[in-house]
Amino acid sequence: MTARIGYTRLLLLQVVFVLSWSSGFIGAKLGAQSAGAFNLLFWRFLLVSLCLALFLNRRLLRVSWQQIRHHAVVGFLSQFLYLSCLYVAIQNGLPPGIAAIIAALQPLMTAALSTGMASERSGGWQWLGLMIGFVGVSIVIAGQYGGGGQGVGLVMYLLPLVSALGLTLATLYERRSVQAQDSGLVLPLFIQSLLTLIGFTAAVIYTDTLSIPHDTNVLISIVWLTVFSTFLAYLSLWMLLRVMTATHVAALVYLEPPVTLVWAALMFGDVIHASTYAGIAVVVAGLVLVRLKRPTVACTS
Repeated sequence: MTARIGYTRLLLLQVVFVLSWSSGFIGAKLGAQSAGAFNLLFWRFLLVSLCLALFLNRRLLRVSWQQIRHHAVVGFLSQFLYLSCLYVAIQNGLPPGIAAIIAALQPLMTAALSTGMASERSGGWQWLGLMIGFVGVSIVIAGQYGGGGQGVGLVMYLLPLVSALGLTLATLYERRSVQAQDSGLVLPLFIQSLLTLIGFTAAVIYTDTLSIPHDTNVLISIVWLTVFSTFLAYLSLWMLLRVMTATHVAALVYLEPPVTLVWAALMFGDVIHASTYAGIAVVVAGLVLVRLKRPTVACTS
Protein backbone atom coordinates (compact mmCIF):
# COMPACT_ATOMS: atom_id res chain seq x y z
CA MET A 1 0.00 0.00 0.00
CA THR A 2 1.30 3.43 -0.88
CA ALA A 3 2.40 5.16 2.30
CA ARG A 4 0.75 8.33 3.58
CA ILE A 5 2.71 11.10 5.24
CA GLY A 6 1.85 14.50 6.69
CA TYR A 7 2.70 17.70 4.80
CA THR A 8 5.22 18.90 7.40
CA ARG A 9 7.02 15.56 7.52
CA LEU A 10 7.03 15.37 3.73
CA LEU A 11 8.50 18.87 3.46
CA LEU A 12 11.16 18.02 6.06
CA LEU A 13 12.00 14.81 4.20
CA GLN A 14 12.46 16.76 0.96
CA VAL A 15 14.75 19.26 2.72
CA VAL A 16 16.83 16.37 4.10
CA PHE A 17 16.98 14.85 0.62
CA VAL A 18 18.29 18.04 -1.02
CA LEU A 19 20.81 18.82 1.74
CA SER A 20 22.13 15.28 2.01
CA TRP A 21 22.61 14.82 -1.73
CA SER A 22 24.25 18.25 -1.96
CA SER A 23 26.59 17.24 0.87
CA GLY A 24 28.25 14.72 -1.44
CA PHE A 25 29.96 17.50 -3.39
CA ILE A 26 31.11 19.13 -0.14
CA GLY A 27 32.48 15.84 1.19
CA ALA A 28 34.19 15.13 -2.11
CA LYS A 29 35.90 18.52 -2.01
CA LEU A 30 37.18 17.74 1.48
CA GLY A 31 38.89 14.50 0.55
CA ALA A 32 38.80 13.41 -3.11
CA GLN A 33 41.83 15.34 -4.36
CA SER A 34 44.03 14.07 -1.51
CA ALA A 35 42.79 10.49 -1.28
CA GLY A 36 41.78 9.73 -4.87
CA ALA A 37 38.25 9.00 -6.10
CA PHE A 38 38.16 5.19 -5.87
CA ASN A 39 40.16 5.10 -2.64
CA LEU A 40 37.85 7.61 -0.95
CA LEU A 41 34.77 5.73 -2.13
CA PHE A 42 36.24 2.40 -1.00
CA TRP A 43 36.74 3.60 2.60
CA ARG A 44 33.37 5.31 2.56
CA PHE A 45 31.46 2.16 1.67
CA LEU A 46 33.60 -0.01 3.93
CA LEU A 47 32.50 2.16 6.86
CA VAL A 48 28.90 2.19 5.62
CA SER A 49 28.77 -1.60 5.28
CA LEU A 50 30.30 -2.21 8.72
CA CYS A 51 27.90 0.21 10.44
CA LEU A 52 24.84 -1.29 8.75
CA ALA A 53 26.01 -4.87 9.40
CA LEU A 54 26.34 -4.15 13.13
CA PHE A 55 22.90 -2.52 13.14
CA LEU A 56 21.13 -5.31 11.26
CA ASN A 57 22.92 -8.17 13.04
CA ARG A 58 20.94 -11.42 12.76
CA ARG A 59 18.51 -10.01 10.22
CA LEU A 60 21.23 -10.52 7.62
CA LEU A 61 20.71 -14.28 7.90
CA ARG A 62 17.19 -13.88 6.45
CA VAL A 63 18.29 -12.19 3.22
CA SER A 64 17.00 -13.99 0.12
CA TRP A 65 18.71 -14.33 -3.25
CA GLN A 66 15.77 -12.46 -4.79
CA GLN A 67 16.49 -9.45 -2.56
CA ILE A 68 20.20 -9.63 -3.38
CA ARG A 69 19.52 -9.67 -7.13
CA HIS A 70 17.05 -6.80 -6.92
CA HIS A 71 19.23 -4.52 -4.78
CA ALA A 72 22.35 -5.45 -6.71
CA VAL A 73 20.78 -3.72 -9.72
CA VAL A 74 19.76 -0.67 -7.67
CA GLY A 75 23.13 -0.44 -5.93
CA PHE A 76 25.12 -0.72 -9.15
CA LEU A 77 23.10 2.00 -10.88
CA SER A 78 22.51 4.44 -8.02
CA GLN A 79 25.77 4.06 -6.09
CA PHE A 80 28.66 2.46 -7.98
CA LEU A 81 27.94 3.86 -11.45
CA TYR A 82 26.58 7.21 -10.26
CA LEU A 83 29.38 7.98 -7.81
CA SER A 84 32.34 6.56 -9.72
CA CYS A 85 31.54 8.57 -12.86
CA LEU A 86 31.07 11.82 -10.92
CA TYR A 87 34.16 11.42 -8.74
CA VAL A 88 36.42 10.42 -11.63
CA ALA A 89 35.24 13.41 -13.69
CA ILE A 90 35.81 15.84 -10.81
CA GLN A 91 39.19 14.30 -9.99
CA ASN A 92 40.25 14.82 -13.63
CA GLY A 93 39.51 18.52 -13.65
CA LEU A 94 35.78 18.89 -14.29
CA PRO A 95 34.49 21.59 -11.89
CA PRO A 96 31.90 20.21 -9.43
CA GLY A 97 29.35 22.80 -10.57
CA ILE A 98 29.67 21.75 -14.19
CA ALA A 99 29.33 18.12 -13.13
CA ALA A 100 26.24 19.06 -11.13
CA ILE A 101 24.46 20.73 -14.02
CA ILE A 102 25.15 17.80 -16.35
CA ALA A 103 23.88 15.39 -13.70
CA ALA A 104 20.85 17.69 -13.32
CA LEU A 105 19.62 16.29 -16.63
CA GLN A 106 18.31 13.41 -14.51
CA PRO A 107 14.81 14.90 -13.97
CA LEU A 108 14.33 15.27 -17.74
CA MET A 109 15.55 11.69 -18.25
CA THR A 110 13.17 10.47 -15.54
CA ALA A 111 10.21 12.31 -17.05
CA ALA A 112 11.04 11.06 -20.53
CA LEU A 113 11.57 7.42 -19.56
CA SER A 114 8.54 7.27 -17.27
CA THR A 115 5.97 8.46 -19.85
CA GLY A 116 4.86 4.88 -20.43
CA MET A 117 3.91 4.39 -16.77
CA ALA A 118 0.41 5.61 -15.94
CA SER A 119 1.30 6.51 -12.35
CA GLU A 120 4.41 8.43 -13.43
CA ARG A 121 3.23 10.20 -16.59
CA SER A 122 4.12 13.88 -16.73
CA GLY A 123 1.74 16.55 -18.02
CA GLY A 124 2.49 19.66 -20.04
CA TRP A 125 2.88 21.90 -16.99
CA GLN A 126 5.31 19.45 -15.44
CA TRP A 127 7.41 19.24 -18.61
CA LEU A 128 7.50 23.04 -18.73
CA GLY A 129 8.48 23.17 -15.05
CA LEU A 130 11.28 20.64 -15.59
CA MET A 131 12.65 22.65 -18.52
CA ILE A 132 12.49 25.90 -16.55
CA GLY A 133 14.23 24.21 -13.62
CA PHE A 134 17.03 23.09 -15.92
CA VAL A 135 17.36 26.64 -17.28
CA GLY A 136 17.63 27.89 -13.68
CA VAL A 137 20.42 25.44 -12.92
CA SER A 138 22.16 26.51 -16.14
CA ILE A 139 22.02 30.16 -15.04
CA VAL A 140 23.54 29.30 -11.67
CA ILE A 141 26.41 27.25 -13.06
CA ALA A 142 27.11 29.50 -16.05
CA GLY A 143 27.47 32.50 -13.78
CA GLN A 144 29.55 30.64 -11.20
CA TYR A 145 31.90 28.85 -13.57
CA GLY A 146 31.89 31.06 -16.65
CA GLY A 147 35.32 30.00 -17.84
CA GLY A 148 35.65 26.79 -15.84
CA GLY A 149 36.28 23.34 -17.23
CA GLN A 150 38.41 24.41 -20.19
CA GLY A 151 41.03 21.90 -21.20
CA VAL A 152 39.04 18.99 -19.78
CA GLY A 153 38.56 16.05 -22.16
CA LEU A 154 35.14 15.38 -23.68
CA VAL A 155 34.91 12.05 -21.84
CA MET A 156 34.92 13.89 -18.51
CA TYR A 157 31.84 15.84 -19.61
CA LEU A 158 30.08 12.63 -20.61
CA LEU A 159 30.71 10.82 -17.30
CA PRO A 160 28.18 12.90 -15.26
CA LEU A 161 25.66 12.18 -18.04
CA VAL A 162 26.22 8.46 -17.41
CA SER A 163 25.74 9.17 -13.68
CA ALA A 164 22.42 10.87 -14.37
CA LEU A 165 21.27 7.97 -16.53
CA GLY A 166 22.26 5.45 -13.86
CA LEU A 167 20.37 7.23 -11.09
CA THR A 168 17.36 7.67 -13.40
CA LEU A 169 17.19 3.96 -14.17
CA ALA A 170 17.63 3.08 -10.49
CA THR A 171 14.87 5.51 -9.49
CA LEU A 172 12.37 4.13 -12.00
CA TYR A 173 13.34 0.52 -11.26
CA GLU A 174 12.91 1.00 -7.51
CA ARG A 175 9.68 2.99 -7.93
CA ARG A 176 8.14 0.32 -10.15
CA SER A 177 9.15 -2.65 -7.99
CA VAL A 178 9.08 -1.21 -4.46
CA GLN A 179 5.72 -2.79 -3.58
CA ALA A 180 6.76 -6.27 -4.66
CA GLN A 181 10.23 -5.97 -3.14
CA ASP A 182 9.32 -4.14 0.08
CA SER A 183 11.88 -5.14 2.72
CA GLY A 184 12.24 -1.93 4.70
CA LEU A 185 14.91 0.69 4.11
CA VAL A 186 18.04 -0.27 6.06
CA LEU A 187 18.43 -3.82 4.75
CA PRO A 188 18.23 -2.78 1.07
CA LEU A 189 20.78 -0.01 1.72
CA PHE A 190 23.14 -2.55 3.30
CA ILE A 191 22.87 -4.93 0.35
CA GLN A 192 23.39 -2.10 -2.12
CA SER A 193 26.34 -0.68 -0.16
CA LEU A 194 28.03 -4.06 0.33
CA LEU A 195 27.85 -4.86 -3.37
CA THR A 196 29.06 -1.32 -4.14
CA LEU A 197 31.98 -1.91 -1.75
CA ILE A 198 32.89 -5.02 -3.73
CA GLY A 199 32.88 -2.92 -6.89
CA PHE A 200 35.13 -0.23 -5.42
CA THR A 201 37.42 -2.88 -3.94
CA ALA A 202 37.95 -4.19 -7.46
CA ALA A 203 38.43 -0.61 -8.70
CA VAL A 204 41.17 0.33 -6.20
CA ILE A 205 42.98 -2.97 -6.78
CA TYR A 206 42.80 -2.58 -10.55
CA THR A 207 43.99 1.05 -10.45
CA ASP A 208 46.47 0.37 -7.61
CA THR A 209 45.18 3.37 -5.64
CA LEU A 210 44.35 1.74 -2.30
CA SER A 211 45.94 3.51 0.65
CA ILE A 212 45.14 4.00 4.34
CA PRO A 213 43.95 7.57 4.92
CA HIS A 214 45.92 9.68 7.41
CA ASP A 215 45.04 13.23 6.41
CA THR A 216 42.50 14.85 8.75
CA ASN A 217 40.39 16.25 5.90
CA VAL A 218 40.21 12.82 4.27
CA LEU A 219 39.09 11.17 7.53
CA ILE A 220 36.47 13.86 8.07
CA SER A 221 35.37 13.42 4.46
CA ILE A 222 34.88 9.67 4.89
CA VAL A 223 32.69 10.13 7.96
CA TRP A 224 30.87 13.04 6.29
CA LEU A 225 30.12 11.00 3.16
CA THR A 226 29.04 8.02 5.24
CA VAL A 227 26.57 9.83 7.49
CA PHE A 228 25.18 12.58 5.29
CA SER A 229 25.79 11.48 1.70
CA THR A 230 24.97 7.80 2.18
CA PHE A 231 22.71 7.16 5.16
CA LEU A 232 20.60 10.32 4.93
CA ALA A 233 20.80 10.69 1.15
CA TYR A 234 19.79 7.21 0.03
CA LEU A 235 17.33 6.54 2.86
CA SER A 236 15.55 9.83 2.12
CA LEU A 237 15.51 8.98 -1.60
CA TRP A 238 13.86 5.59 -1.14
CA MET A 239 11.44 7.03 1.47
CA LEU A 240 10.37 9.77 -0.94
CA LEU A 241 9.84 7.24 -3.73
CA ARG A 242 7.25 5.55 -1.50
CA VAL A 243 5.13 8.67 -1.18
CA MET A 244 5.90 10.70 -4.34
CA THR A 245 6.18 9.98 -8.06
CA ALA A 246 9.64 9.52 -9.53
CA THR A 247 9.24 12.73 -11.56
CA HIS A 248 8.48 14.80 -8.45
CA VAL A 249 11.43 13.31 -6.59
CA ALA A 250 13.75 13.85 -9.54
CA ALA A 251 12.68 17.51 -9.79
CA LEU A 252 14.28 18.10 -6.37
CA VAL A 253 17.65 17.35 -7.99
CA TYR A 254 17.48 20.84 -9.53
CA LEU A 255 17.99 22.32 -6.07
CA GLU A 256 21.29 20.51 -5.52
CA PRO A 257 23.66 22.76 -7.55
CA PRO A 258 22.37 26.06 -6.05
CA VAL A 259 22.40 24.59 -2.53
CA THR A 260 25.90 23.21 -3.07
CA LEU A 261 27.18 26.59 -4.25
CA VAL A 262 25.74 28.40 -1.22
CA TRP A 263 27.06 25.68 1.12
CA ALA A 264 30.53 25.84 -0.42
CA ALA A 265 30.52 29.62 -0.07
CA LEU A 266 29.72 29.40 3.63
CA MET A 267 32.14 26.55 4.31
CA PHE A 268 35.04 27.27 1.96
CA GLY A 269 34.58 30.96 1.17
CA ASP A 270 33.66 30.41 -2.50
CA VAL A 271 32.33 33.52 -4.23
CA ILE A 272 28.64 33.59 -5.18
CA HIS A 273 27.74 35.69 -8.22
CA ALA A 274 24.51 37.67 -8.61
CA SER A 275 23.41 35.23 -11.31
CA THR A 276 23.28 32.52 -8.65
CA TYR A 277 20.39 34.21 -6.88
CA ALA A 278 18.57 34.72 -10.19
CA GLY A 279 19.07 31.08 -11.07
CA ILE A 280 17.74 29.91 -7.70
CA ALA A 281 14.59 31.99 -8.28
CA VAL A 282 14.11 30.34 -11.69
CA VAL A 283 14.62 26.89 -10.15
CA VAL A 284 11.94 27.59 -7.53
CA ALA A 285 9.56 28.74 -10.29
CA GLY A 286 10.19 25.50 -12.18
CA LEU A 287 9.48 23.39 -9.10
CA VAL A 288 6.21 25.25 -8.54
CA LEU A 289 5.12 24.41 -12.10
CA VAL A 290 6.09 20.76 -11.64
CA ARG A 291 3.76 20.59 -8.66
CA LEU A 292 0.89 22.61 -10.14
CA LYS A 293 -0.95 19.52 -11.23
CA ARG A 294 0.08 16.28 -9.64
CA PRO A 295 -0.36 13.15 -11.73
CA THR A 296 -2.72 10.60 -10.31
CA VAL A 297 -0.86 7.88 -8.42
CA ALA A 298 -2.63 4.56 -8.24
CA CYS A 299 -2.85 3.18 -4.69
CA THR A 300 -2.86 -0.54 -4.23
CA SER A 301 -3.18 -2.61 -1.14
